[in-house]
Amino acid sequence: AALGEALLALRRDRGETLDEADVEKELGRFTRSPLVLAVVARVTPKHKIPEFEQLCSAAALTQNLLIGAQALGYGAQWLTGWPAHDPGAWRTLGLGAHERLIGFVYIGTPTGAGPDRERPTYRELLSDWCAPDAPAL
Repeated sequence: AALGEALLALRRDRGETLDEADVEKELGRFTRSPLVLAVVARVTPKHKIPEFEQLCSAAALTQNLLIGAQALGYGAQWLTGWPAHDPGAWRTLGLGAHERLIGFVYIGTPTGAGPDRERPTYRELLSDWCAPDAPAL
């Protein structure tokens, strides 16, 4: 709850106009589950591992957190929202200059099935590629 209050204060200090729904959303942002983990990538510029791969490594860790929590019988969800993309929110969380917020992992006891979302079929996401001189299959 304290982090939600701090992020609400950040938005108000910026002069953002917030309606009652915005205020309630911010105040409840981190109270939806008993545990919320902020996943942070420490990105080392000019390292032998490209920055993109450093971010991908943190994203892979986040996915493994989800899988591990669900394997133990917990419900888990990875969310971002505006704080994941906002340098002011990063400072509120205490992130350093070379750290990036990957997102928040919410972990708790599931109370029911999550809502279905419209998703593309795998055929809409995949394509075939063959070298121009490859024999036909």
